[in-house]
Amino acid sequence: MSIFTVDKPKRFERKPRFVNERKEYIEERKRKIMREEGILPTEDMKAEELIRGKFFDSTTHLRRRREKEQEEGPNYRSKRLVKLLVWLIVLVVLLHWLIKSVYLGQ
Repeated sequence: MSIFTVDKPKRFERKPRFVNERKEYIEERKRKIMREEGILPTEDMKAEELIRGKFFDSTTHLRRRREKEQEEGPNYRSKRLVKLLVWLIVLVVLLHWLIKSVYLGQ
């Protein structure tokens, strides 16, 4: 033991005293069948793939938004952005006209 290094704590290892091979075989067989049916994820699936889309499916407003995007097509967001920019330009022109008429009109 030195001043600069800290000893790691002893790792806990669980070693079963009794092994029920038949029970383990049945459990493994059940897991294999469930994976084949798609109930359990396969071992090669990543957690990211399993989680993707679950949040959208559980909330109604996000689900409606996704459905609308699918109905409108791939350029739905660009159309929405163009509408927003047009409204902003109209608002800026209107505010400019109001300010100009109030200060320069009198």
